[in-house]
Amino acid sequence: MFERNDASMSPRDENVPAATNDYLSRAAAACEAGDAKLGLHLYLAAFEQAAEASDVPAEDAIMGLKQAWRVACSIKERGLAEYIFERLEPYLSTDEVQACAAQLQGLAFDRLAEFGFSRDDLEEMSEVLAQGTMDMMMAPPMIMATSVDAPAPAGGPAPSPAAPAGEEGQGEEATRPVDIFTYDTAPGYATVIERMRALGIGLAGDPAFEEFVTMLNQRHGLDAMPASDCLLFCSDAREDASRFMMATVGELGLPAVRMRMEESFQGVPMLSVSAQASDPEHLAALRRGFEGGGVLVLEDIDLWGAPVADMADDMTGFLMAAMSRGAREAVGLIRQAVENPDVYVLASAASLDMVDPFFCDLLFPVSCIDIDYPTETEREDIWIDLARAHPSLRSIDRAQLVRLSANLPRYDIYMATREALEEAYKQGLVERRYQPVTRDNLFDKLAAYQPLDSQEYAALENAVISDFAAGLDDLEGLL
Repeated sequence: MFERNDASMSPRDENVPAATNDYLSRAAAACEAGDAKLGLHLYLAAFEQAAEASDVPAEDAIMGLKQAWRVACSIKERGLAEYIFERLEPYLSTDEVQACAAQLQGLAFDRLAEFGFSRDDLEEMSEVLAQGTMDMMMAPPMIMATSVDAPAPAGGPAPSPAAPAGEEGQGEEATRPVDIFTYDTAPGYATVIERMRALGIGLAGDPAFEEFVTMLNQRHGLDAMPASDCLLFCSDAREDASRFMMATVGELGLPAVRMRMEESFQGVPMLSVSAQASDPEHLAALRRGFEGGGVLVLEDIDLWGAPVADMADDMTGFLMAAMSRGAREAVGLIRQAVENPDVYVLASAASLDMVDPFFCDLLFPVSCIDIDYPTETEREDIWIDLARAHPSLRSIDRAQLVRLSANLPRYDIYMATREALEEAYKQGLVERRYQPVTRDNLFDKLAAYQPLDSQEYAALENAVISDFAAGLDDLEGLL
């Protein structure tokens, strides 16, 4: 499988530490004497010595690691084989990596066969996984590019169209518009926006702020503002945190990479990666590793599972081994962004306490931005924005809407309004006439999102009943 170079196994390289040469010689002697396990561990010790002495281990040490792989596979030490593969992979060609993965799969099958599983059934299962789940997990990232800076619909956030990388017609002709919105087009976040501006975000283009930053740079002898901490947006309503995070991306105006956990149709978690930029040039800069700055967005990071250090036995271990390369690349990208002062790292979660310590350490230092339910003033901004976008809402008393939508997340307000609008629209189609959104219809939708024991729910319920009773009185008068 590997191109063998027996001459390279001789300790002739002057750059190889003496301890490495000693371990290699003893490992070869142990294998020749029939003690394969001892030889295996000595080969590993030789590589570790070389890795500690240099960022790039000597060729002799790498060849020793390859020999350790052969020994581990021959004596069916699957756990050690997985570990060796992790260390050896950076020094293998694509064909060698595939061959090693096939051998690992064979070792997993052998292990499961010991428990009575049929080899044919296992191979059939592996083929299904290879054609489905694995392809999805290792698929190229979804690439999105924006050609217009259009605000998101006032009815709430909508998914952005995307073109998968690798399809025909890549490049500028294959890009589709992506909705970009900023703090000015994301009503209901005034309190949080003030905190962000205190951090220097959301003030781009403000002459007074730029003059102030110039003065600070001169006084402190710095070229630019210090790199900001990683920002973690926390809210009981995940959608509120995610929407504000994306508004922050729009406010920064930099190309962005988004990472989020999704489930395949088979229920297998997978990491979805997409890119967003204003033009093909910025999109190409992202492919070169945040060249010129950018934003890394980590959505709902408290729902991510931390990488497993000790792989489980049997098929679970085999699946984790197949996923490990993608996991390492994702962690490497996050670490690269955190260490780059020109990159903003934004994440969202329900709360900081729910984030796995692995990711807290990875993102350190972190500033938590708590997003509470909208205040009365913020709810008024939301209803003004909704009325501006949907004229059929303007006949309903805004003061009542502001009062009765208290203690609701922004997302729930938008969703209740969307449901009322769609119901009125469908009713108009049936009656073949314009049907505006009625007060009792909108109140009924808002009540569905309010807690049953809240004062707002009781008030909404009474208002709907009152409107219904008034309708009955009008009907009796007509009769």
